[in-house]
Amino acid sequence: MITIFYPSNGLDITGWQERLDRASLTYELIIEENSTVPRLVDGDNVAEGIPAIEAYLESQEQFVKDWYDDRCDKYEFDPDAAPKIKGING
Repeated sequence: MITIFYPSNGLDITGWQERLDRASLTYELIIEENSTVPRLVDGDNVAEGIPAIEAYLESQEQFVKDWYDDRCDKYEFDPDAAPKIKGING
Protein backbone atom coordinates (compact mmCIF):
# COMPACT_ATOMS: atom_id res chain seq x y z
CA MET A 1 0.00 0.00 0.00
CA ILE A 2 1.20 3.48 -0.84
CA THR A 3 1.22 5.94 2.03
CA ILE A 4 1.77 9.63 1.46
CA PHE A 5 2.69 11.73 4.46
CA TYR A 6 2.24 15.42 3.79
CA PRO A 7 2.59 18.66 5.74
CA SER A 8 -0.43 20.54 6.96
CA ASN A 9 0.76 23.78 5.33
CA GLY A 10 -1.87 23.72 2.60
CA LEU A 11 -0.11 21.46 0.09
CA ASP A 12 -2.71 20.47 -2.52
CA ILE A 13 -2.65 16.69 -2.83
CA THR A 14 -5.84 16.26 -4.85
CA GLY A 15 -3.82 15.59 -8.02
CA TRP A 16 -1.98 12.71 -6.35
CA GLN A 17 -5.23 11.36 -4.96
CA GLU A 18 -6.89 11.46 -8.40
CA ARG A 19 -3.92 9.71 -10.02
CA LEU A 20 -3.93 6.95 -7.41
CA ASP A 21 -7.69 6.51 -7.80
CA ARG A 22 -7.40 6.30 -11.61
CA ALA A 23 -4.70 3.65 -11.33
CA SER A 24 -6.78 1.72 -8.76
CA LEU A 25 -3.87 1.65 -6.33
CA THR A 26 -4.43 1.23 -2.60
CA TYR A 27 -3.23 4.25 -0.69
CA GLU A 28 -3.50 6.28 2.49
CA LEU A 29 -2.95 10.02 2.92
CA ILE A 30 -1.69 11.14 6.32
CA ILE A 31 -1.17 14.72 7.51
CA GLU A 32 2.06 15.18 9.46
CA GLU A 33 1.91 18.34 11.55
CA ASN A 34 5.69 18.74 11.97
CA SER A 35 6.64 17.84 8.40
CA THR A 36 7.78 20.36 5.81
CA VAL A 37 8.36 17.94 2.90
CA PRO A 38 5.89 15.33 1.61
CA ARG A 39 7.04 11.72 1.69
CA LEU A 40 5.71 8.63 -0.06
CA VAL A 41 6.29 5.15 1.36
CA ASP A 42 5.45 1.98 -0.56
CA GLY A 43 6.97 -1.04 1.15
CA ASP A 44 10.74 -0.55 0.95
CA ASN A 45 10.41 2.32 -1.56
CA VAL A 46 10.57 5.87 -0.22
CA ALA A 47 10.22 9.08 -2.23
CA GLU A 48 10.76 12.43 -0.51
CA GLY A 49 9.72 15.73 -2.02
CA ILE A 50 7.26 16.64 -4.74
CA PRO A 51 9.48 15.76 -7.76
CA ALA A 52 10.35 12.34 -6.31
CA ILE A 53 6.70 11.58 -5.51
CA GLU A 54 5.64 12.68 -9.01
CA ALA A 55 8.26 10.38 -10.55
CA TYR A 56 7.23 7.45 -8.37
CA LEU A 57 3.55 7.90 -9.21
CA GLU A 58 4.46 8.07 -12.90
CA SER A 59 6.35 4.77 -12.60
CA GLN A 60 3.36 3.13 -10.91
CA GLU A 61 0.95 4.47 -13.54
CA GLN A 62 3.21 3.09 -16.27
CA PHE A 63 3.40 -0.26 -14.47
CA VAL A 64 -0.40 -0.48 -14.30
CA LYS A 65 -0.75 0.58 -17.96
CA ASP A 66 1.81 -2.02 -19.06
CA TRP A 67 0.12 -4.70 -16.98
CA TYR A 68 -3.20 -4.03 -18.68
CA ASP A 69 -1.52 -3.91 -22.11
CA ASP A 70 0.12 -7.31 -21.50
CA ARG A 71 -2.81 -9.20 -20.05
CA CYS A 72 -3.58 -12.43 -21.87
CA ASP A 73 -7.35 -12.05 -21.96
CA LYS A 74 -7.21 -9.10 -24.35
CA TYR A 75 -6.36 -11.50 -27.16
CA GLU A 76 -8.97 -13.81 -28.61
CA PHE A 77 -7.36 -17.01 -27.51
CA ASP A 78 -9.21 -20.31 -27.46
CA PRO A 79 -7.13 -22.95 -25.66
CA ASP A 80 -9.39 -25.70 -27.06
CA ALA A 81 -9.00 -24.65 -30.70
CA ALA A 82 -6.68 -26.64 -32.92
CA PRO A 83 -3.61 -24.66 -33.94
CA LYS A 84 -3.69 -23.32 -37.48
CA ILE A 85 -1.02 -24.96 -39.60
CA LYS A 86 -0.39 -23.28 -42.91
CA GLY A 87 -1.16 -25.59 -45.81
CA ILE A 88 -3.07 -28.09 -43.65
CA ASN A 89 -5.93 -26.36 -41.85
CA GLY A 90 -5.07 -22.69 -41.98
